[in-house]
Amino acid sequence: MLRRRKTTSPITEAYQWDLRTALLAGFYMGSIQPFLAKIARGDLHASAFQLSLMMAAPFIGNLFSPLWAQQMEGKSKMPFAVWSWTVARGLLIFLAFVSSSWPFVLLVALSSITMTVATPAYVSIMKDIYPDTLRGRLMSYIRVFMQGMAFITALVVGRLLDLTSYQVIFPIGAVFGIAAAWTFSRIRIPRRAELPEFYIRPSIKSTLNILREDRNYRWFAFSVFVYGFGNLLVQPLYTLFQVDVLHITNTQVANMANLQSITAILGYFYWGRFLDRRGALPTVLISTLLVGMINVVYLTAGRVEHLYLAAIIAGISFSGIELSYLNATLTFADRSRIAQYQSIHSALLGVRGTIAPLLGPVLMHAVGLRGAFAVSLVMILIGAAMQYFGVRARYDDGEPAPGSPDSDEDREAAMTNAAKPQR
Repeated sequence: MLRRRKTTSPITEAYQWDLRTALLAGFYMGSIQPFLAKIARGDLHASAFQLSLMMAAPFIGNLFSPLWAQQMEGKSKMPFAVWSWTVARGLLIFLAFVSSSWPFVLLVALSSITMTVATPAYVSIMKDIYPDTLRGRLMSYIRVFMQGMAFITALVVGRLLDLTSYQVIFPIGAVFGIAAAWTFSRIRIPRRAELPEFYIRPSIKSTLNILREDRNYRWFAFSVFVYGFGNLLVQPLYTLFQVDVLHITNTQVANMANLQSITAILGYFYWGRFLDRRGALPTVLISTLLVGMINVVYLTAGRVEHLYLAAIIAGISFSGIELSYLNATLTFADRSRIAQYQSIHSALLGVRGTIAPLLGPVLMHAVGLRGAFAVSLVMILIGAAMQYFGVRARYDDGEPAPGSPDSDEDREAAMTNAAKPQR
């Protein structure tokens, strides 16, 4: 009788490499991202326009998502993710030689734009390597590790930046980001994910036609657009309210950031299981309504301490949105069109993210700060209502047939093994 060899399942192997990627990416995020705006404004005296450009850059990149999706359809998605991450993070190494605002801002903006190339590819890869019934939980575990590493790194780097220059710290963080791209490249895509031999690459027109052909996704996409526009409209106004009205201190800002990070980690644990049980669309809807509660807090806040509740809500709600947006795309899209659907989502994100923050100050001058928060809340509620009443999603569509690779009885065991720490 042949002895059975002990092997690692493809799901477990993919999870292990994804986990290594998360830890390295968390170091990259924690050592650079929280401090970019502060360095630009405080050390390099960047103008308000330059700061706006840094904020808008990733959304500008998302405008080109249909083009990226067209280029990668019918091809392996992994190179698009790996090389865009490598180039984007590699650009930040050159911050070692920058000591004025415009080169700093342009490097950061170009890095953010380049990073968006990976988004449609990443969504497709997640669909291919994790089964539908486990994807929410496994992705939530990955993000818990990433957020935890980013939180620890930011605590250390924040103090190091008082002792040394960003020209030393940021390039080191960028190297860790490049290493994360390499570990992600080690994930093997299952053969079942390969496209047919005779595959016709879709045009940008066919991608945009999804909004006309798929009624459910059209309602979902525009509901998210309305919600997101309302949310981004007041993002620059939160800072004005904190500083000009409540006179927040740096310590209180740090306290809010820490609360949001901690509750985001807890949120990933909860939302991952909720998503696998209830589906992506209910997760999006509930998370959207929670974001609206942030505006309620700002509408009624009279002291800085009241904003701690907003930070807690933000950590919980945005962790749910991050997980559910990706999986909502997978709810609507066939496997062969995942990148196209995601590119539409990213393009609409680009439109609202480029326009909404610039309109926030205009709205503030018209109706005041608290009036702007009220307008934002109404838009968020309208977006939620559009999804609830407009989307007739078929939750059973795409469910794997019994005995298929995605419905094998060993999925729970695979998840358990994947989540175990490796020696």
